[in-house]
Amino acid sequence: MNRRSVFVWVLPVLAGLGPIVLAGCGSKTPAVSTSTTEATVRGRVIVHGKPASGGTVWFDPANYRRKNAVAVSTDVTKEGSYEITTLIGENSVRYEGPAVSGDRELDGLVQGYTVEEGENSWDIVLPVQ
Repeated sequence: MNRRSVFVWVLPVLAGLGPIVLAGCGSKTPAVSTSTTEATVRGRVIVHGKPASGGTVWFDPANYRRKNAVAVSTDVTKEGSYEITTLIGENSVRYEGPAVSGDRELDGLVQGYTVEEGENSWDIVLPVQ
């Protein structure tokens, strides 16, 4: 068997396998929660290494399967702590307050957090490390 005849049958086989191999690579969309179960998240807001002294934390559990889910908010204490009840699953989280006001890097920054059933503890650290 010469080199040319090997290419004649190998190339079509490899070309046929390409789409099959690529179809299995990263084509799945991430899981999206439809749960209506709520859980509590407690933590602190840390901005540039110091506790935020006031402001508001927003958790938004809405996604294409929970279009009617509403964002919830809570005040941040003078010591920088917060407590909120929101739907379990992925939430978009943002902090608004004097500690980030006017800071282009941090103002309006949204982070993702997956809320689990039961009690959750999560410190919002800005800038994100």
